[in-house]
Amino acid sequence: MLGAHATLTALLGAAHGEVSPTPGDSLSQPRTGDSQTTVMPTAKTACFFSHENRAQLEREQYSIQDIRILYDLGYRVTVATSFSEIPWGCDLYFSWWASGSILPLIKARLSGKPIIVVAGGNDSMFYRDSLSGIPYGYLATPWYKKLAARLSLRFGTVVLVVSRFMVDDVRSLGARAPIVAPNSVNTSTFCPSDDPRSHVTTMFNLVDGVVGIKRGEVFLRSVPMVLSTYPKQTFVIIGEKGNAYQRLRTLASDLGIQGSVDFIGSIENSEVASWLQRSKIYVQISDTETFGVAIAEAMSSGTPVVVSRRGAIPELVGSHGMFVDHNDPRSVAAGIVALLAKTEEERHSVGTEARSRIVEQFSYEKRRETIQRIIEDVSLLENRRGQHRGSA
Repeated sequence: MLGAHATLTALLGAAHGEVSPTPGDSLSQPRTGDSQTTVMPTAKTACFFSHENRAQLEREQYSIQDIRILYDLGYRVTVATSFSEIPWGCDLYFSWWASGSILPLIKARLSGKPIIVVAGGNDSMFYRDSLSGIPYGYLATPWYKKLAARLSLRFGTVVLVVSRFMVDDVRSLGARAPIVAPNSVNTSTFCPSDDPRSHVTTMFNLVDGVVGIKRGEVFLRSVPMVLSTYPKQTFVIIGEKGNAYQRLRTLASDLGIQGSVDFIGSIENSEVASWLQRSKIYVQISDTETFGVAIAEAMSSGTPVVVSRRGAIPELVGSHGMFVDHNDPRSVAAGIVALLAKTEEERHSVGTEARSRIVEQFSYEKRRETIQRIIEDVSLLENRRGQHRGSA
């Protein structure tokens, strides 16, 4: 995901005054005075696990937010991305993605320690494309990943989901009482600026599967219709230039819009906020989203959003977005034109209200509070179990 508020290296370096370690290394809590957050008086150990590689972790907002939360709560954290890097006997295991969580689940169970499993993606969702019916996520994974996801969700001490949209599917895969803990946004970084706003922006990696889900071609086909009313409007597509890049470039040329659309490619996480702050409108017309971090970051930046009504997007956006038919370029164009037709002051008002929703419901502080309560409940339960075993 492109919308991370910092890299993992920067986060750990800022918190510890040192270079980020390789996965599997252990890191202490921030030194006194290095963080404005309150840390717990005793340092316990936690393992944060994700099966993604190190480079990917540094680009993902989910990893940065939750590692930071564990540090803020006073844990000495080990970041692991493979089974061999997962330490035995941590006080807490915290793992992202249902299928990959089978690895820390094994060590957590054998160590007699709790594990929090975060089901945050389509690997735990029964998703089919709304037009083609092509299966993705859990439905498209091999049998052993399906089994791993079911075991992780069934035997995790606590299962978190990042939206209410996910609850029913995750329950059907075995989670007994999934808890909704929405993803978060660093609202201090993603905030309005005084920079002039000029372009209409969207973000997705230009690889075949992603382009389909994000409706990249629909977005491009909407552009000529917008240009018929606003011929000087510019459009920006941010994302890795993967195997669909040339195809989308050719489509833009065929549509006669190559001079109005800029394929930026990948950008550093530190640049995301600036791009959103300089956008008149942010467009994300996905066929599904389990949350929609980039949408939340755009809203937090005071940028009006044009979005679909799919997945968790409506519960994230509420009444503060322009909803369109994500399968119809005419509908997408109409939504963009409706916002462009507003005065700068009117768009500013729309963006201000959108930001207020994110600050109130999806800030980093909100997620930290939720996870802190969950960890406290887990610790209380573990203590009671220990007392019961001791008296037996």
